[in-house]
Amino acid sequence: MIPSVDWITFDCYGTLIDWERGIRTHLARLLIQKRVSVPVDELLRAWEQSQFKLIQQPYHRYRVILGDSLEEALNRFKVTYDPEDGPRFAHAMGSWRPFKEVPAALERLQKKFKLGIVSNVDRDILSRTLTYLGVPFDVVVTAEDVRAYKPSAKGFEEALKRMGSPAERVLHAAFGVAYDLGPARKLGMKLCLVRRPGLPKAAVPPTDVDVHDLTELADKLGA
Repeated sequence: MIPSVDWITFDCYGTLIDWERGIRTHLARLLIQKRVSVPVDELLRAWEQSQFKLIQQPYHRYRVILGDSLEEALNRFKVTYDPEDGPRFAHAMGSWRPFKEVPAALERLQKKFKLGIVSNVDRDILSRTLTYLGVPFDVVVTAEDVRAYKPSAKGFEEALKRMGSPAERVLHAAFGVAYDLGPARKLGMKLCLVRRPGLPKAAVPPTDVDVHDLTELADKLGA
């Protein structure tokens, strides 16, 4: 049964933005520039582990975490980290593009629902990304706003406060189970799993909508 909601909130990177392609491309170019032979998959896995560890520690801006986690990952492979590597990583992130169906699907959804974003980044990085999504969002909450990273519920709580909506009238759409669907479910929000390529292998809580992309979401919601 399709849920009756007034709002749809989204995870941004990995759900709206093609995070997998963006980060793989950036890391591959970095390794070429450094003239080292390290498998991109292994470096990506090491970076993800470091990043997840760091976001659970006392708050630092995401650009700092990007640099520190990249340095830690490179060190595992005995690759030199240069001071400009972190800022370049953060700058690149703001230029990564959405999945091809996203702008048109968001335009459809916006005609029927209010839209929001809850994201684990800094405001300035997300502000660049928003220019590629094609629609204005009614509510945008970043980790910088609440000084906490998902899977903390603080970003969702702040979004619900700004929306002025009961949690059960909000559908949260994401590909991240641990980061997004878990905490959103605990607050009583409706859930949409977006099965993007590279979906992390994790137990998925019961969802209200299950789709492969946002076009399918717009179709199912009658937008």
